[in-house]
Amino acid sequence: MILDVPRLSQEVHANEYPEFDGGGEAWCSPTSTAMVLGALGASPSDDELEKFPGPDYGDPQVDFAARYTYDWNYKGAGNWPANVAYATHFGLDGFVTRLRSLTEAERFISASIPLIASINGDLPGFLFGKTNGHLLVIRGFDATGDVIVNDPAAKTNEGVHKTYGRADFERVWLGGSGGIVYVIYPRGKALPPNVPGLPPNW
Repeated sequence: MILDVPRLSQEVHANEYPEFDGGGEAWCSPTSTAMVLGALGASPSDDELEKFPGPDYGDPQVDFAARYTYDWNYKGAGNWPANVAYATHFGLDGFVTRLRSLTEAERFISASIPLIASINGDLPGFLFGKTNGHLLVIRGFDATGDVIVNDPAAKTNEGVHKTYGRADFERVWLGGSGGIVYVIYPRGKALPPNVPGLPPNW
């Protein structure tokens, strides 16, 4: 269960457009959103990117996402509903919810829907060792159940693909944010069934 999601690093955008949440160092959410949009074939058009003002940086879809997810009241590009709303501009649907386990997350991966997860805490293998709030893309699970992600906290696009231990990841995800995910998916696509016997959470 591994989905094909393009690799985009927030770190390569450091100091770009600092008026939008300080630049790439803070763009884990829009970078993750840009990756999921790319996986679903719903990125900004060439015309949209060409009209975007400013220098011609690489991976302009990340700068574009940061600009248009930026919440002027929140003063940041990491507002969860604002990122989902940005995705709807490209004909997608989405919502923010809390999942109760990685077993629930596996239901979405099996339905070919990558998830953007909010984590907080110490995570072995994470670029900075720990985070006080970070977003990344769950794109699959290996044979042992460990979590395969595209983590935008990487020095290069190539370094975005990572695998985190299942227990380590659940600790910083369920314990850090209560299991928050953005679910972004093609309009009209059927979502996986809820877990029988538990209150529906999507």
